Amino acid sequence: MKNKRTLSSLKPGESAYVEVLDECSFTCKFMNLGILPKTRVTLVRKSPFGGAYYIKLGNYQLAVRTEEAETIYLEDIS
Repeated sequence: MKNKRTLSSLKPGESAYVEVLDECSFTCKFMNLGILPKTRVTLVRKSPFGGAYYIKLGNYQLAVRTEEAETIYLEDIS
């Protein structure tokens, strides 16, 4: 999974689909928040000092920490 693109690599305004979640302590949290495979995510903005990523999922937005964003692997929208 080292060569795959992660949520932390998105630029503001860019969208992608969640391909897979790395199995870690955040996995259950993500699933409860609606971050599931095949879900479209859009990066709204990054925090000024790199501590969080603000993403849009459907009709709501949420923030994920950098270490959490690096465990969400994406596939590009074609």
